[in-house]
Amino acid sequence: MPARSPTTRLPTSRYAELGRPCMLRLPEAHWASPNTRAIELMDAITDPTKSRASLPRTTSASPGTRVLADAVEACERFPLQELDLARTFMACLCRSALLKLAGAQRAEYEDILVLTGQATAFAYHHRRHHPMQVTPDEPGVVEERISRATGFAWQTLDHEGGGENAWRAIRGAIDGGKAVHGVWIDDLIFCGYDDPGIVEERRLLVGGGWDAPAWWTWDRFDKWAAEFGVLGCVGDPVPIAPRIETIRDVVGAIVRGAEADPRANVQYLRHARYGLEGIRAFAEDIATVARTPDHWHACWLGGHCVYRQISGRAAAARFLQASSSETPPAAAQALTEAARHYERAAHAWGDWGRYLGYESGCTDAEEIRLLWMQMANRVHGAQAVQRALDSETDACRHLKRALALLQA
Repeated sequence: MPARSPTTRLPTSRYAELGRPCMLRLPEAHWASPNTRAIELMDAITDPTKSRASLPRTTSASPGTRVLADAVEACERFPLQELDLARTFMACLCRSALLKLAGAQRAEYEDILVLTGQATAFAYHHRRHHPMQVTPDEPGVVEERISRATGFAWQTLDHEGGGENAWRAIRGAIDGGKAVHGVWIDDLIFCGYDDPGIVEERRLLVGGGWDAPAWWTWDRFDKWAAEFGVLGCVGDPVPIAPRIETIRDVVGAIVRGAEADPRANVQYLRHARYGLEGIRAFAEDIATVARTPDHWHACWLGGHCVYRQISGRAAAARFLQASSSETPPAAAQALTEAARHYERAAHAWGDWGRYLGYESGCTDAEEIRLLWMQMANRVHGAQAVQRALDSETDACRHLKRALALLQA
């Protein structure tokens, strides 16, 4: 794997809560349950010159070895640079890759991002970052929406009991021709296995995550499995919902996330502020010049807390614009207007980055910290977030009109 550019290092030195970005999945019982850079990110996901180095296509001729080459190739197309990864919900990228391998249509990364509700969601707490990893709607609702839109159910694999059961679940899926999505601190795709007949010598071929793709030893995998991560793979085909229903569901989810995000009703997530209220709180905090950079968890100082949440605005704009051609005229007009406002929001967030993020040219953690210490940057940054808030508020207003028309 090529060395990562030193100009794209993230301020990871203070990641103290969950370490690297992750897709946090809460148990069901816990639930009441385009800026230019975003376009470049989409290119990085598909451009081989910006993707990961090749994984091995084959292993030894051992009868206990199997590698799914198409899954390997999918992992190779994942973005390489850490800054691109910081802008990406890796769980959505892994899901997209596996659905496309199964033959699903309309299952690109942007499609999955919009279907989860995370393209337009926002969660803010100045000292924490894990609420942003949780989908606005409860998992069952999100899974149903993705399944009905893509034509494939999602199968959760039973691996209670640690490494041995997880190994059996993954091997069984791979033997059936299905790569496995593993979720915990990092989102991974298990692409193959090597079983020489000795437990301690077993290996698993792993892509995704933030590290170079590689074979995992049994010891590493056994420790990972002990962290009670989630394993899943593409399930059986299901009927695809009429497109108008998917559009209506997505629009409803966007409005809900903006005005009454369900995460606010989850016991362990109530400390954060969500949707438009969360963006407003972020802008007000930035504008409070008495606050020093120590007020924020380091992940908020130009890091993945912001970019991972805002990079989806351009995707939402494209989804809504495309959807306008599949809806009646009055609803189409409202969707087009909403798309235009999300484009404006994406540009406003880019302006925020010019003053307090990576668009400033700073990438080192201490350089970013110095940006946040300059009051002029804080004022301009807060104004940019306010412009984004205004645009997203306008977008929501048009979406509510579209939703009323689509439900009529």
